[in-house]
Amino acid sequence: MTARRLVVAAASLVLAGAAALHAQAPALPASPGVEVATAKCIGCHEADLIVSQRLSPTGWDREVAKMERWGAKLSAEERPVLVGYLTREFGVRPTASHDRAAVAAGEAIFKEACRMCHEDDLSEQQRLSAAGWGREVDKMVRWGAKVSADEKPALVAYLTSRWGT
Repeated sequence: MTARRLVVAAASLVLAGAAALHAQAPALPASPGVEVATAKCIGCHEADLIVSQRLSPTGWDREVAKMERWGAKLSAEERPVLVGYLTREFGVRPTASHDRAAVAAGEAIFKEACRMCHEDDLSEQQRLSAAGWGREVDKMVRWGAKVSADEKPALVAYLTSRWGT
């Protein structure tokens, strides 16, 4: 096979893969405000970047403000519509936990051990599974967080109930 044929074959595979990925990309949910999000966000970002985030109203407001600093143009009327849409469709959604006692104990541990260094908005942005939160707690303990091995399951239960996937 000639070098030219190899290049053409490789380019065809890349284009086919890109087309398949684009076809699988999530769309923004249709609800009031989607027009603003599509017009103002999708020009620079694919929908999957937006869909993958779960932010609080304050988090989305900050994110939109950051995009405006980077050149996004929103009118005074469009901004609250966009922030409202993003918060409604991609806001923080607590998950249920069946062990209320563990969640309550974990909340107390979170307030004492985690809030010494972090505010809630950092945790809200994580959106991790229970296993992911377990790894995150292990990392924080290595970095000096005062969470015992006995406290870890309750803390993970709380984090997962509030900000889990």
